[in-house]
Amino acid sequence: MLYTFAWNLLKVYFFVFHRLTITGREHIPAAGGVIICSNHSSMMDPTILAMATRRTIHYMAKKELYKNFFIAAVIRGLKAFPVDRDSTDMVAYKKAVDLLAGGGVIGIFAQGSRFKELDVKDAKAGVALFALKSGAVVVPAAIKTTYKLFSRITYNIGPPVDLSEFRDKKIKTAMLNDATERIMNAVSALL
Repeated sequence: MLYTFAWNLLKVYFFVFHRLTITGREHIPAAGGVIICSNHSSMMDPTILAMATRRTIHYMAKKELYKNFFIAAVIRGLKAFPVDRDSTDMVAYKKAVDLLAGGGVIGIFAQGSRFKELDVKDAKAGVALFALKSGAVVVPAAIKTTYKLFSRITYNIGPPVDLSEFRDKKIKTAMLNDATERIMNAVSALL
């Protein structure tokens, strides 16, 4: 309920005060596991990703945000789940793979943190790992804005990234790096 309320409220805000333009919505499948992978420059980015589809988008949020009871309750209501970025968090990994395998949608910022510029080398291999383990489709997206009041927001969504050559093979580090580079190049091309 909180997710739907927030979605509708933010949709009005972004379209009125930022003239939000979304291209490529048709690239997000209506069903099945989907990872929407985008650049990340602001705390507002997750809300923009959500504007492209009526499907509920789940996010991984750094565990430090869950220390405050109020903030934890809000971000759980917005369908986020905690991840420990300082270790291999198997609970978050399993939750992400299960969500995707069950036909859910996850929004991921492959750089892990906010960066003013997109650099393919900064990307983590988690997106590729989740996609290959779950069979989910990876849809690249790019957000262009300053988020200043009345500044335009452009949100471009590209066609799913072809990862077929990596599927049904034993996952190795080199394969994950190649798949991650392909995904991030697709995101970069949308900027």
